[in-house]
Amino acid sequence: MMKPCPPIVCPPIYEYNDCYVCREVPIIQPVVRVNRQFIVNVPRYVMQPETKNVTVDPGCPGGNC
Repeated sequence: MMKPCPPIVCPPIYEYNDCYVCREVPIIQPVVRVNRQFIVNVPRYVMQPETKNVTVDPGCPGGNC
């Protein structure tokens, strides 16, 4: 008759059943709205009226002057 062999003992095997739960983390992000006005240079002509008196001499009739 044969002698029985002693059992082989191995280290345990771990099985994990993971479950994840969501947790909200508040994040504060400021938003700055800027209203801008741009200055644009546009020419504006200002007319100053001027009056001149001009005398036009057509000369003598017939060219005898």
